[in-house]
Amino acid sequence: MVLRQVARFLLLCLPLFLVAPLCSAQTPIGDVYSSDATIKGSVVFTAAGTRMMSGSSVRAGQSNASVKLIRGGELRVCQGSSVSLTSSANGSQMMVALSTGTIEAHFPLANSRDSVMTPDFELSLNGPAVFHVAINTDEAGNTCVQSLHGNTGSVTISELMGDGSYTLMPGDQKIFRAGHAGNPGPALTSCGCPPDIAVQRAAAEPPPSPPHVTPTPAPAQVPPVAALIESSPRSASITSPPPAEQPGSVHVQVEAPFVFRASAPLPPPQAPVDLAEIRLSTLPLLDSLPAQPAPQEVAQDATPQPAPKASKKKKHGLWGLLASIFKG
Repeated sequence: MVLRQVARFLLLCLPLFLVAPLCSAQTPIGDVYSSDATIKGSVVFTAAGTRMMSGSSVRAGQSNASVKLIRGGELRVCQGSSVSLTSSANGSQMMVALSTGTIEAHFPLANSRDSVMTPDFELSLNGPAVFHVAINTDEAGNTCVQSLHGNTGSVTISELMGDGSYTLMPGDQKIFRAGHAGNPGPALTSCGCPPDIAVQRAAAEPPPSPPHVTPTPAPAQVPPVAALIESSPRSASITSPPPAEQPGSVHVQVEAPFVFRASAPLPPPQAPVDLAEIRLSTLPLLDSLPAQPAPQEVAQDATPQPAPKASKKKKHGLWGLLASIFKG
């Protein structure tokens, strides 16, 4: 147990000793993409993000952090894990120091070799190949190694405190317990990063609906006085033209008597009129006739008229006819 703790301390300090001779010319490793990762060491801020230099470390927070490598590919640092990265001078080789936690390697390698150091093992990724590998280690010295989909390279697991080793082939998944590589067992669970925690967004509350208001009925519009006058039946009878004559309508006929007097001068000749015809529609309204004076007032204002003379009794017979002829 003491040796394992010393190894962990040296593992954390190893990148500092390796980088010290190269402080004058540090090599950039990659750009870090994360919402809550912490970076320690030399960094350069670029338009793409935060660029790590060789010898720096990154700790992921509640979400997985991604390091986009300058040489190509990606190193994924899983939730709560911390790694230190050191690169060779030309950037072709990289060493990853992992105390506890989980990482995933997704990158191609040419004729070179990358190393992942834990307190109990050294894991060598030998090129040329395309690597998709997950590695998980805990404080008890148990290390899980899994070849992910698309992996074409082999991984050699070697003991730091012994001589045991094991080569993990593509498609294989093993767990190495208590720092021993000679007799690995099958890994029953995934060795890679847990899925990212989905960001929970509070649903926006809909705006409160306005209180229900019963609409007040609009007051009835009172027509103007002129409209009332024009629409009244009396005004219609005054202003409207007489209705068209309907078939079978009743007419009023008035008979006027014709009286002949021999002593009266002859009237000028005119067309004989037997009947006078008056239409009811042309008669004036009773309301439009001038007011007639009361009978009493007419009796007071009227000038006394002489009593009419009694007409002489006409004689009948032959003598009356002769008398009327000679008189005329």
